[in-house]
Amino acid sequence: MSENAPPPFSDAPPKLVAVDLDGTVVDYHRGQATRPSRAVIDAIRAVRDAGVPVAVVTGRAVWGAVRTADDLGLDLGFASSSHGAGEYDLALREISHRETVDARAAVERFRDADVSVEFAVEWDLEGWYHTKGFRKDFHARWAGEITLDELMDRPTGRLVARVDSDNPYGAASRCPHAVRLAAGAALEATDYHVEVGFNGWVDVGPPGVSKASGVARIAEYYGVSSADTVVFGDAHNDLTMFEWAGHAVAMGQAAPEVRAAADEVAPSVWDDGVAQVLRRWF
Repeated sequence: MSENAPPPFSDAPPKLVAVDLDGTVVDYHRGQATRPSRAVIDAIRAVRDAGVPVAVVTGRAVWGAVRTADDLGLDLGFASSSHGAGEYDLALREISHRETVDARAAVERFRDADVSVEFAVEWDLEGWYHTKGFRKDFHARWAGEITLDELMDRPTGRLVARVDSDNPYGAASRCPHAVRLAAGAALEATDYHVEVGFNGWVDVGPPGVSKASGVARIAEYYGVSSADTVVFGDAHNDLTMFEWAGHAVAMGQAAPEVRAAADEVAPSVWDDGVAQVLRRWF
């Protein structure tokens, strides 16, 4: 839709609000996510005070998702993490759902495409297990170094393949080095779900699992349809949930193709776009 068109879905409030994190409710600066602004925290609280659940739907690993969910004041509900492969119950403080995939074939294909590639995997709540050369240039929970054989021997909800890149996190476009790596590996969609990131990252998860499946699972728990769900996001990995939801809101700083896929374009993350849109209903 045109960015100047009047937004639809404005006559009644949604029954579920789902928010991405980085670039949507928080900025990402020098490798570390900032804290959400007071305006965004207050807007989320207003949604919950109206009896409408708020879900986190993010590509982050589960421990990173929970950190910002806590900052938002979300002590009930669910955080979907790792592009839908993980789900965390914010009230029970435990993983409520996990889907995994055998990483072996993917690792072998990436290695054939680029021998310099390094890897990390997410296993439950321990943190990132990673191969020796994986660059730890961002704030995260680090569980320890493992060998390639150890990495391939255990199923994971999320495999990260990474090559060197000069494309910064939060750039408007996917990293061209990561795009080439993903194209070279040519993983089949029937075997893996692939998301190409900003700074040399290629995320790999179970087939058919995405942000769309993550938010759909949460909506089913609440008995809410996709038509009554509003989602907020800023990146290419949000496109699946944009397609699924009744109303998709892209952040103002998102890439043109992400904005074009949304039903509405909000002000940027730096202008508290999520809060400005939510105030229309709550």
